[in-house]
Amino acid sequence: MHNLKLIIGFFLMHWVISAQDNLDFKKLVGKVDSSDFFLSPDYYTWCSSVVKGEDGKYYMFYSRWSHGNRTETDDPMNYIFNGFSGWCKYSEIACAVADRVDGPYKYVATVLKSKGTNDWDKFTFHNPQIRKFNNTYYLYYISNSYDSSLFENDDKKTKEWKQWLKYNCTQKIGVVKANHISDFINGKYTKPKVPLMQPDNVKTFEVTTNPTVIQGHDGRYYMMFKSRKPNVGNMTFWMAVSDAPDGKFTIVSDVFTNEDMACEDPCMWYDKKRKRYYAAVKYYSNSKKLVPQFGALALITSEDGVNWQGAKNPLISLRELKTQEGNIELAHLERPFVYTDDKGQPIALFAAASIKEPSKGGEHPTSEYNSFVVCFKLKSDKK
Repeated sequence: MHNLKLIIGFFLMHWVISAQDNLDFKKLVGKVDSSDFFLSPDYYTWCSSVVKGEDGKYYMFYSRWSHGNRTETDDPMNYIFNGFSGWCKYSEIACAVADRVDGPYKYVATVLKSKGTNDWDKFTFHNPQIRKFNNTYYLYYISNSYDSSLFENDDKKTKEWKQWLKYNCTQKIGVVKANHISDFINGKYTKPKVPLMQPDNVKTFEVTTNPTVIQGHDGRYYMMFKSRKPNVGNMTFWMAVSDAPDGKFTIVSDVFTNEDMACEDPCMWYDKKRKRYYAAVKYYSNSKKLVPQFGALALITSEDGVNWQGAKNPLISLRELKTQEGNIELAHLERPFVYTDDKGQPIALFAAASIKEPSKGGEHPTSEYNSFVVCFKLKSDKK
């Protein structure tokens, strides 16, 4: 009987440990100041992702595209998109470096940009996420081409929108890899000719975007991404699994098909202490079912990396910045990236932000209309 109690006690203890969901991320997020911002006077700045290099420095890969209007000379191909909406055609992935994870970061090189060739990734390079697996660096991203057959009705009222969709609806996920972080800067990376993930028109349709990839508890590689599902108003997260970081990913589940739980921009990690998966996301619903504000940053979780739900403490941050002078309300706070230690404990939170709506900022946005990356220094998680 005594041995039986010990066995039962062991399994109960193991279950409690494996089922821990006590991460309260919002308590880790402190105040910020101007030293925590990364921006450019000439470019919209978005989509950051950070990794530590072999040299001990921190490398931020991020999206950028130039301010202002374009001319036929700048862009003789097809259709021109000005201002903030230009991400869908002109975004490029750049790299900045810092001595500390929270910066300050300094631009060093543009890593991926359009070369005008007729490949699947002919135009924009966006949504970068940099990871290091088994001493190799993998840079995940999205890109698109152009499908002239889509939305052929060119009535004047919707012409620009339909032209935009001809690019937007060709988005796919790719990956490039390198043995050293400097190889990305020097252009010595390996770039496959085909995308890593694209709509299969069986489960997923229209686009595949927002990739986040980690190595899971079982040694396999887990990808969460966003795509369209038939008869569902919002985009849906999908989970896919592979035996290799750049291998064939097989879809194993869909996540949050209910519009009340609609999310985008996931950044996933595995918490070895709590023995569960977490993902920081942007909440894309007005229902307040997950967190109390549209566009707020939220926390979702899973024990197995396949079945997901809102975390016990789901709010990471409202759409605001807390400063010494008070709180600043934001038009955008999205594309979260959580930098963790080797145990999966959060060290820093990065996000794309703007104080005022950048699409309304005119040809030369002021600082309030400009977009920037903010780094939230996180307090120690003692649980």
